[in-house]
Amino acid sequence: MKAQARTPYLLFTALLLNATASQAVVLYENGFQTAAGSEWSQATRQNAPTPYSFGSRSFLGEFGNNTVSLNLSGLTPHDALLLTFDLYLIRTWDGSSSGTAFDYGNDSFKVSVGNGPVLLDKTFSNGNPAGQSFGPSANNPQFTGAAETYSLGYVVTDGVPAPQVMDSVYRMRFAFAHNADLLTLNFSGYGLQNLADESWGLDNVQVSMVPEPGVAPMLALGLLALAWQVRRRMTAV
Repeated sequence: MKAQARTPYLLFTALLLNATASQAVVLYENGFQTAAGSEWSQATRQNAPTPYSFGSRSFLGEFGNNTVSLNLSGLTPHDALLLTFDLYLIRTWDGSSSGTAFDYGNDSFKVSVGNGPVLLDKTFSNGNPAGQSFGPSANNPQFTGAAETYSLGYVVTDGVPAPQVMDSVYRMRFAFAHNADLLTLNFSGYGLQNLADESWGLDNVQVSMVPEPGVAPMLALGLLALAWQVRRRMTAV
């Protein structure tokens, strides 16, 4: 009976140790199904033409050549933050087309931390064969790294032989050093044409906090103590 109890004990301990290695506390999240909130500098919302399977696919947008900011305050002590979000790129984004045979200018998206680093500043293409700078190389094929293509349902009619759905969704993830109790995140599109031709939006925005260095070891010790108690009960059977 003791030999049989050892396997679940080891599995339980491994799961606990793995959990402490990546402890993060969610500070903020919004899927924009109901409202944006006053923490956003712009609160425009809409439903994508193609809904989720369970209902409307609401997001923050559409936006063009402007900056939308998220402002959070009263953050508890931390050394690093993790930002994740879905970026919706709508209609005819032309990537790095400036100076090429497919020149409609460069269409770019930027994410920066107020008084902090630039997390993203790349071009994106929703079909222009000139390619885009987002990806592993200096220039990459259209849609490189996209989680979804042609899924939002936004139709383009100008400049194409027939009406065509043209959009993409990118799931972004950025970790960065940060220790202030205030946080500003700036999301910007630039180089874009009018909203009817090129726009963007945000969905499923989440900001998580990594605890201070002294917190994780204390949590690990507590979990190991719990695991030891579990082991004693299991080996006593």
